[in-house]
Parts: sequence; structure tokens; C-alpha cells
Amino acid sequence: MNKCDIIEKLRMDVEIPEVVQKSAEEAFDKIRNMKKEEKIKDYPQNQKQTKEKAKFPKKKAAIIIAAATMVFASISVAAAYLHWSDSLSEGLQISDELKLKLEEKQAVAFAMQECKQQGITVTAVQSITDNYFVHIIFKVEGYELEENQEPGFENISVTVDGKDDFNMTGASFYNGLVIGTDGRAANADGTPLVENSDGSIGRYVREDGSMEYWVTLYNNTKGYFIDKQIHIELQNLGTVAKAQYFAGIEGTWSFDWNLQGTDSMKEFLLHEPLGDTNAIVTKAELTPISMHIEYEFPKQTITEEGLDENGETIYSNMYAEPPKIMGVKMKDGTMYPYLADGGSYGYESENSDLYTATFATDRVIDVDKVESLLFLKSYPENGNSLTEENFYVVPVK
Repeated sequence: MNKCDIIEKLRMDVEIPEVVQKSAEEAFDKIRNMKKEEKIKDYPQNQKQTKEKAKFPKKKAAIIIAAATMVFASISVAAAYLHWSDSLSEGLQISDELKLKLEEKQAVAFAMQECKQQGITVTAVQSITDNYFVHIIFKVEGYELEENQEPGFENISVTVDGKDDFNMTGASFYNGLVIGTDGRAANADGTPLVENSDGSIGRYVREDGSMEYWVTLYNNTKGYFIDKQIHIELQNLGTVAKAQYFAGIEGTWSFDWNLQGTDSMKEFLLHEPLGDTNAIVTKAELTPISMHIEYEFPKQTITEEGLDENGETIYSNMYAEPPKIMGVKMKDGTMYPYLADGGSYGYESENSDLYTATFATDRVIDVDKVESLLFLKSYPENGNSLTEENFYVVPVK
């Protein structure tokens, strides 16, 4: 029986007493409340205290000490659980305020399952789940990555409630890079970009020597992932280059847990024409990690010219697309014009004029502070960054 099997067996066999479970839950609440405060106030010195010490029978005292020990242990475990991964904290550029909001809405789960194979420890650390997407983070320890190499698992298999009828929009190691508000790559920690000897700019190895693996799943069925059992297997760890895998460590790291999440969102019913494009925005659903937009957009067939493999001119007929949703403008004037990440765009059916766009956002946003939606009108000249003049701006209330 390997370490993964032993941990899973213990997890299944040990029944947590109700009092301990309650203590753990209270510990989580205490930590969340502590994080809301800037500092812990000292106990009032002038409060009256009794000098007489309470006396307990030895047996009862032992029980109380044991109970207190379990509470402190619960608090310690809770504190570890509430440590956000670098991938989500940095990669999604989340403020401490938004972390608390996500925790309180139970959008975040801390799986903390560890599996060790061939000297490599992989831990399922954390996930964020909403109506359409789930981000899952794994911590990888013990792997020595050579300079200028990109790490990768050879295979990954995922099922949700035993099914795989969803899309995997991303599965890669976190390299410390984000897209800034100007649309250009930047280090998430704010340090200047440094080009490596091979011309790359990413940094896969964290300061403690670990790496983090990021998986994003998508399904257009609302609420598909929430409170579902997930099974993930990561197989063989090596390096990748030009979409080719190069063998490294053989092993299978397997995980099972329940995806917590929330269907909480901001919904806006609209009727906003986008200029003279014949597109009308009718609905917007915003969560901290994704957006779902609906348009009325009568189908228009257009013909595009291109070249085949022999250099011959070919013509293709396709449907025109409405102005693309790109980002948001906040109430304080801040614009996030490059917000759209992986997802899906298209008509609901062949016989429908309902066009939808559903995508994960490249950062966590506070949906309560969104003022407007930004739909692409034109690209700026000379490769400049997008400004408000390049958008159809649709206010939301």
C-alpha cells in the first residue's frame, strides 16, 4: 500500500467526533474574523477578575485539557488550510478583501490531499468554483527542474461525478506571469521582467523550491461543478517543449474530494444596442472568476478569403460575430480591458439568434464594484493599448 492509499484509508476509516468537527468549524470562523481585523486588541486591564482559582476533579480537568488541545489543533489545521496558493493569490491578482469574500461565500475549498510517488510529493491544495468554471491548484515538491526547462505532466485525467462531459480549458504549471491592464505580460509579484538565456521570461520554481500546477475546467451547464465529487490523476512528470513531452519521473498521483463552490453572482437584464452592429446585449452574469454574456444577434453570413496548403485562394462562408466582450470598467474608473480568458463563444443552436459568451476572467474582480461592460469596437493603431475609445461601453446597475 503506497502513501496515497494509506492516507485515503485513514481518511475513510477515522470518524471525526461531532464536538471536534464543531471545534474545527468554529476555528475557521475565528480565523476569518481575525483576518478582518488589523490587529488583536489587548484584553482590558481594568476588568475585574476573581483571584480564586477554579478547582476541577482530575478526570474532568484531563477531559477539558484534551478538548482544548483538539480546539487548538483545529485552529492550526484551519490556519494551514486558509493559506492561499501563489497561483491563485498572485495569478488571479486577488486582494485580501476579495479572498475573505470568496471564503465567506464558500467559493473556495482547501482540499489539502497529499500523494507521494518516486520522491515527488503532489498536494491538491485549493480550488475556486462558480457556476461554469473551477480552478484547481496542485503543489509539486521534490522535482529538480533544469534551467530554462518547462515542467509538465504527460497525462491528466479528470472525472466529475464519474463523467467527463466538460472541457479542460487549461492545464499547466504556473510561471509567475500575468497580463497587466495594458495587455502586456508582467511578473505577478511586481518585479521587472528578466529574459532567460533561452529568451523565455517565466519562472516556474517558487522560492521554497516547489512548483504549482493549475487546472481549469469548464461546462456551460449552470452549476455543473458545485458540490460534485471530483477524481483527478496526474501521470508522469517531466518537461515539455513545442507541445512534446520529454520523460522524467514515472508515477501516478491520484486525488478524490468534493468540489465546494457557490452559485452567487450579479445578474443584469439589459437591452443595450452595440452601435450599428445589429447586436443587442440582453443579459450579463458576473462572478468573481467568470462572465456569461447573452446577445440578440440575427445570423449574418460572411465570406472570408484565405489560402490552402498549396497556396491557392479559397473562400469560406461563416457567421459574423458580435462585438467581443473584453472586460469591465470599475466604479473608481479602473479599466480591465483584457479580462477575457478561456471559455466558449457562439450561438445557442442552429435555429436561434441567441449568441452567448462564457469565459473565465484572468483575475478575480469585485462584481459589486463593476460600473460598465466593455465590448470591442476597434483596435488602436500602431499596437497601442486599448482605451475607452475602443469600446462600446454598456453600464450595469
